[in-house]
Amino acid sequence: MVTASSADRPQAALRDTRTQLFVGNLPYRVRWQDLKDLFRKAGTVLRADVSLGPDNRSRGYGTVLLATAEDAGRAIDMFNGYCWQTRVLEVRPDRLGSSPEPDAHLVPPTIPQPLALSGIHINDPTKALPVTDPQAGSPGMRSLFIGNLPFHIQWQDLKDLFRAAGSVARADVALGPDGRSRGFGTVTFITEDGAERARRLFDG
Repeated sequence: MVTASSADRPQAALRDTRTQLFVGNLPYRVRWQDLKDLFRKAGTVLRADVSLGPDNRSRGYGTVLLATAEDAGRAIDMFNGYCWQTRVLEVRPDRLGSSPEPDAHLVPPTIPQPLALSGIHINDPTKALPVTDPQAGSPGMRSLFIGNLPFHIQWQDLKDLFRAAGSVARADVALGPDGRSRGFGTVTFITEDGAERARRLFDG
């Protein structure tokens, strides 16, 4: 005899295995349908989104919701480091969008909003934070210390925001032993002009 609760069990298991991935460094002309078509090669895609700015242009990152953890793992293996339209993708689990609710595929997933950064402060990292990035000492490159970051902000959010000021070589958010943000980080610009522009745009 099959009870109602046992009949529901496979559906509950399916919901529990849905996994959302963050996809960074997207080509700016890519839209959600392109993203969905690409990731279908790895498994069943329930939803794909590309984050858009106020001008309706891509911010260069998005999310893909896959039906199972196995599909998500396959997608990471296939597409993390994959060269797509001359850009190398970064694919990883989306911590902010994990464990979607049963109807999460009907509503936009949670996507970090870089412009939500308010009250951040910027100064010389040599006085506040050791910079371990070997590129930071390259000729012309300059790193900025970014303090007072919201704790949900990740390195990709930081990099996407500071690209408005100039070419960013690297962005890092300092993490504690528990893997959670410590509320500060660094952004390394390819030129000093970009770093100065960032200070004027975002300090405070």
